[in-house]
Amino acid sequence: MKKNSFLTIFISAHIILIFLQIHKHTLLVKNSYNQQQCEKKIATLTDKKQTLTQELYALKDRENIKQYAQNNLHMRPYKLSQVKKLRGEHS
Repeated sequence: MKKNSFLTIFISAHIILIFLQIHKHTLLVKNSYNQQQCEKKIATLTDKKQTLTQELYALKDRENIKQYAQNNLHMRPYKLSQVKKLRGEHS
């Protein structure tokens, strides 16, 4: 009787350990997949950040600002000789 109960406990323990090992492996695969998804998202966001940074620098460029002002706002550059000083009433 002792031998049968020991054998039953021994086999049951091994079956439980096998299921725990399978569960551990499943969690490992799931976490690996999540990590890959996060790394892809980081790469995508890094590329987007670089693109937006380049666009920002292009928009801050003086030549681009000048072209925008001339083409879209119909502004034109003035020479210093064209600027006149206005005097107030108190002068």
